[in-house]
Amino acid sequence: MGNLWRNSIHLLLELNILYFFILLLYLDSGNLPSFAGILLPYGFAIAIFGFLNNKLPTSYVAIMLVAPILAIFAYLSSYSIGLSLVIGSIISFRAFMYFVEERFISTFALLVMSFIWMPFVYGAGTLVDYPHGLTLMILFGAQLALVILLYSGNAVIQLNGNHYMQKRVVGATAAVFIGIVAVSAVFATIGKYLITAGLSVFGLGVSFIFDILARPVFALFGMLDWTPKSGGPQDEGGIEMGEEEEAETAELLPTESLFDSPVVIAVGVLVFLSVLYLSLNKKKVNNQKRELEPEQQFTSTMTKKSGGGFFGGRRKQKPPENEVRKLMFDLEQLALKKNRGRLPNETLDEWLKRETSFNESFMKLYAKVRYGEMKLSPSEVEACRTMAEEIRKVMKQWKKAS
Repeated sequence: MGNLWRNSIHLLLELNILYFFILLLYLDSGNLPSFAGILLPYGFAIAIFGFLNNKLPTSYVAIMLVAPILAIFAYLSSYSIGLSLVIGSIISFRAFMYFVEERFISTFALLVMSFIWMPFVYGAGTLVDYPHGLTLMILFGAQLALVILLYSGNAVIQLNGNHYMQKRVVGATAAVFIGIVAVSAVFATIGKYLITAGLSVFGLGVSFIFDILARPVFALFGMLDWTPKSGGPQDEGGIEMGEEEEAETAELLPTESLFDSPVVIAVGVLVFLSVLYLSLNKKKVNNQKRELEPEQQFTSTMTKKSGGGFFGGRRKQKPPENEVRKLMFDLEQLALKKNRGRLPNETLDEWLKRETSFNESFMKLYAKVRYGEMKLSPSEVEACRTMAEEIRKVMKQWKKAS
């Protein structure tokens, strides 16, 4: 069930990206490609490869057999023959990779492709005035929603039997979706006006600051003499008139003070800017030091390695304070010494499926403490101690794996 859920959501994520590739052929015409031409082949591909897998060849011949069948549904949904064959072949090939060979693209890689390709197609549609821009935004949001559903569904399936934690996962997922819908509704109604007002206030603030900073510069330029000086000969009368005017002007103007000198003002502005820059830079360096101190402490703690063996590169962990969780921690450390511990990318649930020494009662009590954050009674704690001791005796009899 878990593989079916994971493969179905992963395939749908890929098909959403494929749909944006198909959209490029429809941007100029302004039409929206049919969703049924993608979803119908998707559904039949899951039915064929997921439930009729035993009746199909296990080689790539199965891809060629199923592709024409899927192409028929795309063709009936108004796609051309050539495009229908491409859609059927791609869906058949990817479904075969997921359900038969179990080779899938990571969720992170799909998200990176989505964030690169989908906004690019949306921008291209905006340039050509594509009328279905809102639909493209909804499809991009659906891509993110599918990722949330993928992880929450996997968590619910892995917590099979723990109804309390399953309800919490479902509730958290529903809360996330409700929050997204609420935020989207706000931005679609009054949000755009709030954003416009906020940007206007920000623009006014920036212009006010630059106005204050620019006034000394313009005052400095205003004190300079921008009158062009003629280099040609002048007659004696013109020279005498000029000398008389300069003398009258000199009598009318007050004596220049030190602060009226453009050089002094320029030096003052430079000194002020230098002091401002140094103070801001010093504050920035102090903030970076405060941020780096906990990061360096965290890095030095996490990079300490445990001793030899195949799992010698595993990071040391601090034993938990809770007694039940400490029992599980000690059992995991014992399994590591036997080289039968968890792999670096393996979850606790996956590890327990490989190692059958842990009885179900112990795991239920551990799940209450670890995932349900519940406090056990003294009798339950004592039962955990007894079961952990029995498990430890069995683990000590393991032969060390090579």
